[in-house]
Amino acid sequence: MKRKGRGKKFFILFTGVVIILAGVGIYSRKGIPARSAEQAPPAREAPVAFVRIETAANDKTVRESIVQNMSIEAVNRVQLVPRVTGRLERLHVKQGDIVKDGQLIATLEHDQQDALIGSTEAQVASAKADSERARAEMMNAKTNLDRYERLVKEGFSTQQQFDTMQTAYVSARASHNAAVAKERQAAAELGRVKSTKQDYIINSPLGGTVLSDYSLTPGTMISQSSPIVDIADLRRLKATLRIPENKIFVVKPGMNVFLKFDALPDEEFMGQVTRIDPYVDPATRSSAVEIELDNQAIGNRLRPGMFGQASIVEREVKNAILLPESALNSGSSGYYIFVDEDGTAKRRDVVTGIRQGNSMQITSGVSPGESVIVFGGSNLNDGDMVTTQ
Repeated sequence: MKRKGRGKKFFILFTGVVIILAGVGIYSRKGIPARSAEQAPPAREAPVAFVRIETAANDKTVRESIVQNMSIEAVNRVQLVPRVTGRLERLHVKQGDIVKDGQLIATLEHDQQDALIGSTEAQVASAKADSERARAEMMNAKTNLDRYERLVKEGFSTQQQFDTMQTAYVSARASHNAAVAKERQAAAELGRVKSTKQDYIINSPLGGTVLSDYSLTPGTMISQSSPIVDIADLRRLKATLRIPENKIFVVKPGMNVFLKFDALPDEEFMGQVTRIDPYVDPATRSSAVEIELDNQAIGNRLRPGMFGQASIVEREVKNAILLPESALNSGSSGYYIFVDEDGTAKRRDVVTGIRQGNSMQITSGVSPGESVIVFGGSNLNDGDMVTTQ
C-alpha cells in the first residue's frame, strides 16, 4: 500500500510540471507577432572589396639586361715576392700608403752582397790597371817598330832587328788585348754582383695603393713564396662575367654595363664591356666577358673585392609605364589589370614589355594618370565595388 501511494504522488507531480511548461510555451508564442509577406528581410548590398591603388605614370626607364653576380678587382694589381730568401731589414711602406712606380718598398739584409761588391770592384780596378800597363807596353813596342822600319829603309838597321821589333809589338798587342778582356770580365762580374744585390732591394713595379703589408716586421725571414706587400692601381677596376652561350652574340665590346654593389645598395655605377672570350667553355656552355669601370671618375669609392650585380644592357626604353607584378592577372588571352573608376573595378587587357625586378613594363592597355589596382585585385570581377585603403 505504501508503494502504490508513493507512485501516485510522483505521477501527480510529473503531470503538474508538464502542464506548467505547456502554459509557459503558449504564453511566449502569444508575445511574438506573426511575420507577414510584406515584412521580408531587406536585400543584401553588394560586397565592397578593399584594394590598394597606384597611379600609372610614364616616367620610368626600363632596361632589358643580362644580369650576373660579380666581384671587382683592380686591372693592375701585384703581390711583390722577393727573388731570394733573406731576412727583412726594413719595410718602407704600410697598408693604405700610396706609392709611385719604382718607389722603394722593402729591403732585405745584404751585408754579404755589399762585401762581394767591394771585392769585385777591387778586381775591376786591378784589371783596369793591368790593361793600362799592357796598353803602354804595346804603344812602346809600336814606336820601336816604326823606328826600325825607317832605319831599315835608310840602311841603318838589318831586317832581323826589324823582325824582332815586330814580334815584340805583336806580343805586346796580344797582352793588351788579354788585359782588356780581363777588365771587361771583371766589369761584367761587378754588374752581376750588383744586380744580385738588387734582389735584396724591392721596388714597386707600378703606382698604386698598398692593400696589405701582411703585418711584417723587421727581422722576419722572407722566402721566395712569401709576399711582402699587395699593391693595386685603384683608378681602373674590372670584373669577369660568365655569359650564356645563347647571349654571346648579343654582347659587344663597348656595351654599357650597370653595376650595383651590396655595400652601396642605393647607387648605380657605369662600366663597359672590354673583352669577350673567343670560345665557349663546353663544361658551362658560357663565355667569359670582362668589363671595366673608371673608379677615378667616381672618387675611387669602390674597392677591390666588393660584391654585387652587373647588368649588361641589351635594350633600354625611356618614358615607360612600369607596374608591380602584383597588379597583373593572367587570363586565357594574356594579362589583364583592374583600374579604379569612381569606386568600380574595371578590367583592362594589357600588353607587357620588359620585366625589371618585380615590375613589368606595360606597353598598351593603360594610360598615364589612371588608378591601377596593385593589391587586392586577384579575386575581383569586372564591375565590382572597391574602396581604397
